[in-house]
Parts: sequence; structure tokens; C-alpha cells
Amino acid sequence: NSFHHQSVKDLGKGLITTAWSDDGVVEGIELPGSQYFLGVQWHPEEFIDHGAIFHSLFESFVEACKW
Repeated sequence: NSFHHQSVKDLGKGLITTAWSDDGVVEGIELPGSQYFLGVQWHPEEFIDHGAIFHSLFESFVEACKW
């Protein structure tokens, strides 16, 4: 559900792509070895009422904030 007219082209040092849209646009990035780093280029808040799988992204963020 991306609504963007721009997207990631080149990742920064150490970042890896972990999610793509059907047309190959980067939708998720992570930084291995970091305590918590997750970037998404879509709108997960639009899916909060669409099942538990979408809750996990927010729950992981809340848990990371407790560290």
C-alpha cells in the first residue's frame, strides 16, 4: 500500500533489503547487528485492523523502546 512517488535506490552502508513490492520497489530495510533498526516504506498503520500479522511491527517497536 505504498503511496510514495519516490523510493530507496541505494542503501546506506550495512543496510539490507528485507521486503519488496511486487514491482521490485524496496519496502523494508534492516541493519544486521544493531539493537533495533527497521525501516518500512509503506503504511502499516493503514492495516492495523487487518490482523495480528500487522500488529507485530508495532509490538516489536514498543518492545525495543523498553530497552
